[in-house]
Amino acid sequence: MWIAFGQGAKMRWIPVYEVVSAIGLEKTRGIPYFHAFTGCDVVSAFRGKAKKSAWQTWNVFDDVSETFTNLSQHPTLIRDLDLQRLERFVVLMYDRSSAATGVDEARLDIFARKQRPYNSIPPTQAALREHAKRAAYQAGIIWGQATISNPDTSSPAEWGWTQKGETWQICWTTVPPIAASCRELTKCSCKKGCKGRCKCFQSELPCTSLCSCICEQ
Repeated sequence: MWIAFGQGAKMRWIPVYEVVSAIGLEKTRGIPYFHAFTGCDVVSAFRGKAKKSAWQTWNVFDDVSETFTNLSQHPTLIRDLDLQRLERFVVLMYDRSSAATGVDEARLDIFARKQRPYNSIPPTQAALREHAKRAAYQAGIIWGQATISNPDTSSPAEWGWTQKGETWQICWTTVPPIAASCRELTKCSCKKGCKGRCKCFQSELPCTSLCSCICEQ
């Protein structure tokens, strides 16, 4: 099998069998979930973490391969073991040297010790769980049954979505967003008004007494 990649003069044909041979059969079977989990058209991505960094993380944490494969093949649920592996994968994606096994532990360490802003740390465990469900629904239930004429699709409500009227919306998390519960963590030092690259402006938060800007607080 060959696939066409690119457009115009840059289009080229890629032999799929060579790709499979190069990366191995186990990883090949897990690619659908890997692709959905790290961001696709209908599943959100991790801020600042593109496919390349995610792939490099997979190369150093092979334990997650079984989870990627399982969740690519019409899963009925996400096991605790799979969630634990996904948490460790995300931790390593944000901090390759971290010894943390859970994202909540890693969030505290990266934010408090390494002084990273909270929009550059891993998602909470609650948010990651919902994200993992949406990725499993897309990769395993939708893509995984693409060749079946009458696929068995369960309700999206069981997989990280919530229904509002006649539309489905993403269930981002089951806990309050950090921006709503820790507003005092955001501060800025703008010299020419708080807009554009201002941290408070980007977070849609008002300036506080911690800010050293010229806004009325």
